[in-house]
Amino acid sequence: MRGEKNKIKREKSEYAVQAVSNAIDILELLGNCEHELSMSEIVSTLELTKSNVNKLLANLERYGYVEHNKYTGNFRLGVKTFQISQAYINKLNLIDISHQVLTDLKNKLNESTYIGVLRHGNVVYLNVIETDEPVRVMPRIGNVGPAYATAIGKAQLSTLGNKEITALYENKEFRKLTDKTISDIDALLKDISNVRECRYALDIEEYENDVHCVAAPVLDFMGKVIAGISVSGPKVRMSMERIENEIAPLLIEAAQILSGKFGYMGYDASAE
Repeated sequence: MRGEKNKIKREKSEYAVQAVSNAIDILELLGNCEHELSMSEIVSTLELTKSNVNKLLANLERYGYVEHNKYTGNFRLGVKTFQISQAYINKLNLIDISHQVLTDLKNKLNESTYIGVLRHGNVVYLNVIETDEPVRVMPRIGNVGPAYATAIGKAQLSTLGNKEITALYENKEFRKLTDKTISDIDALLKDISNVRECRYALDIEEYENDVHCVAAPVLDFMGKVIAGISVSGPKVRMSMERIENEIAPLLIEAAQILSGKFGYMGYDASAE
């Protein structure tokens, strides 16, 4: 008799674990789709029974993890999933989370790597992992510089619309930090167009003489820019050939990894 009771408990436990697994599969399926899904689409994709899916959806809807569109009859993620993801994001520390990614990138290239954020048309440098090379760029931690003159700034500007970028610099003078610094909004928008196309930004002696920088944006789970990461070094070590063939691909990969840590899922798996 005791053996029968233990068997029943075990079967219930196994069923509960499977139900949780199936519920997670449904949430992930809805989260990975750009549109709502019908009951039949969920059933066929996950190869579950209609009865099982119906029960799971009812419970997920009850607790706010799934919403039922009464007009289409389809299902989408509920507000509860957003609340949990937002709570997770709020607990993340940008400097701490990015440290390992920056360190790995520095180890691969042996050039200094930075993370910085965009603030009112300027860039604030938050952290740097310095190169081991004896000749290096002066650390910029805490520095505030115009975004239009830096790769890390232009990378983040590239995620904004042209009207937003223009508004940021309305009635503001473009300071010439070097003779190669962008000098007006038209030149900036042209540069930004190139950034969007190749997915990385360049600073070729625009912020500091004899220094080259490459940067890419970091996005959050809503596809909004939260930071930029960059690789900086003396121009003698950072030729355009090295930037295009070695630095930029590794930088883009690092930006994707870091964006993923903040919930961004917009990149193709083949690109990672």
